[in-house]
Amino acid sequence: MAILDTGVGYFDYSFGGTMGVSMLDAIRFLILTRPLEEYRHESDKVPAYQLPFIQRYLWLTSISSRGIGWSFKASHSIPVVEPQHRTRKAFIASRLRRIFIYYFLFEAALLYIRHNPVFTSTISLTSQGYLLCCVNALVMPCRFYAGMMCIHSTAAIFAVAANIHEPQSWPPPFGNWGDAYTIRRFWGRTWHQNFRYTLIMFGPNRRKERPWEDQSPSGGSSTQQPNQRDSWATSYHRLCNAFLCSALIHVCGDIVLQIRIRKNVTTSPNIIGFSLPFFLLQPVGVLIEDAAIGMGKLMGVKIGRWSKILGYTWVWVWLCWTLLLWVDGLKNAIEVAYPTLEPGKTRYFCVTVTERIVKKIFGVDLASTISSLFTDL
Repeated sequence: MAILDTGVGYFDYSFGGTMGVSMLDAIRFLILTRPLEEYRHESDKVPAYQLPFIQRYLWLTSISSRGIGWSFKASHSIPVVEPQHRTRKAFIASRLRRIFIYYFLFEAALLYIRHNPVFTSTISLTSQGYLLCCVNALVMPCRFYAGMMCIHSTAAIFAVAANIHEPQSWPPPFGNWGDAYTIRRFWGRTWHQNFRYTLIMFGPNRRKERPWEDQSPSGGSSTQQPNQRDSWATSYHRLCNAFLCSALIHVCGDIVLQIRIRKNVTTSPNIIGFSLPFFLLQPVGVLIEDAAIGMGKLMGVKIGRWSKILGYTWVWVWLCWTLLLWVDGLKNAIEVAYPTLEPGKTRYFCVTVTERIVKKIFGVDLASTISSLFTDL
């Protein structure tokens, strides 16, 4: 477990989540599926089980978690690379711009977290009023979003510049924010889809894929057609299973923080499970909005500008409320596991690029300025 003790609580929590994903992936590939038979890459000429051992191994290691280029890709939830960015030079230039933009967004969120006292104490995030309460709830996911965009863009630049992949193989990790006017669409289309297929594998009535068989009606195959929709009960059951698996993934992060606490604190409180409520509440939100949408359809309400504005407001309120439960628990657990050495500082803090630039150009100490904004709160 030494590799999970970086001294940075957020990193260790993320590593724990990565272990949870690896555990589910192992179940997926070893028990639930036969990938050599059920998966097919768009460049495959023959089934993978007919390849020599080394080629089969390389084939397995190249499986995309999002299914990009594979037979199990969910086409409706994966964004595409913009047509104007499909040449190598244009793609690399666009990803460099994204790194520049999202790196400073990452540092802005980081500076807010560092110098807002509620993140370095056990004070509730709700103690600073409703507006800052919403900002406090969203700033940590915002930092994750910006960091993931930077990492993804950097990897994409390397892969495309080295001629390992084509630009089309590296669509954005997140979807269009305009699609997030319901909770279901937020999770299914806008938020990252890196674990989508692994999570839905544990749902009911999983269809066995046979990409090397003719699935057309004339081919005489009895396989369920891809355009056949599941019933609402089956779909909701699968949704609940997906969020339950997601909750278990994040509980692995809880466990890593608990190990750190027990190693460093004499009387260690039990913090395992603080991640559960947020993920277990999401199907409830989907159920509520499905009922509201159903009533709206019965009343003749159609999707338009104002209904979408109402939907965005609903998603904002719901996520802010449920995120508070998670972010409050996470920052409190990190504060216990990695005690602050002195107000506003810990042993892993360093001056950010943004602070250096602002100091050099404007002569302003950004850290002190941000901290002063919270002195009277």
